[in-house]
Amino acid sequence: MDLIYRFDPYQPLSARKVESPNDASQLLSEGNKLFVSIADRLREHFQGMADHREAPLIVPFDPMTFGISMVEGIAAKHSPFALVLGCSDARAPIELIFQQTCNDLFVIRVAGNVLGVECLGSIEYAVTQLAESLKLVVVLGHTNCGAVTAAVDLYLDPNDYADLGLTHSLRSLVDRIMIAVRGSAKALERAGGPTVVHSPGYRAALLEISIYLNAALTAFDLRRELQSLGDDHGIEVVYGVFDIMTQRVRSRPGGIAKDDGASSFGSAPIEVDDFERLGADLVRSVVARGILFRAPIG
Repeated sequence: MDLIYRFDPYQPLSARKVESPNDASQLLSEGNKLFVSIADRLREHFQGMADHREAPLIVPFDPMTFGISMVEGIAAKHSPFALVLGCSDARAPIELIFQQTCNDLFVIRVAGNVLGVECLGSIEYAVTQLAESLKLVVVLGHTNCGAVTAAVDLYLDPNDYADLGLTHSLRSLVDRIMIAVRGSAKALERAGGPTVVHSPGYRAALLEISIYLNAALTAFDLRRELQSLGDDHGIEVVYGVFDIMTQRVRSRPGGIAKDDGASSFGSAPIEVDDFERLGADLVRSVVARGILFRAPIG
């Protein structure tokens, strides 16, 4: 497998222009597709399935991609086209996931991608001070999230609260995520009735739905906070979840098929009722994948 980052000195240098939230979303989606392609080739290589005659994967770049100023002694202008609020998990490196580099993304990472006061302050700074370039705000969760897993397990067994919440800061983090977990549990109950908690796969389904709902809830809160500023500068807020098994970013749980039709991002919910509809969609997704309501093993 050949992965080549190529600089062509004969191509004119020009700053990338992102005119709209749709442009920004498209760039991130295309970047994630490239990352998935790289990951798929690596998997095929290590599984002995690679075609050695395959053409190399070439990624063009120029000095501006690395944030290098073309004028000596003057720093490049701070001009990210998207802001991403993601989780601190080391398996979910934001720039790599979207194949973006220096000066492309304004990145904030906190466990569970929750919206704390300091995070909100950083976001408000970016929206107000970088409005000329910033077009999109993304809340990015990820599968197998440890913070969401802790909240789910605590919901299922509240007696463990004293062991988990050793400090005020840890309790604060888990309590924020618990809202999404409760909403996910209600969505499952609406679909399967009160006895759904005894269904095989219930914990796995609750965890998967909570990860998506937690990202959507943060996007919902963030959208309202930006509206309160009085001028959101036309910036849109979306959410997605990075699957650490497939490297894909999706707005709904999907299968392993490359053409399963799942979009990269979902728009931030606008009304509270949107969460009930989203919860129902997420339940249908996990049922379709066989995570819930499957026959017991053995």
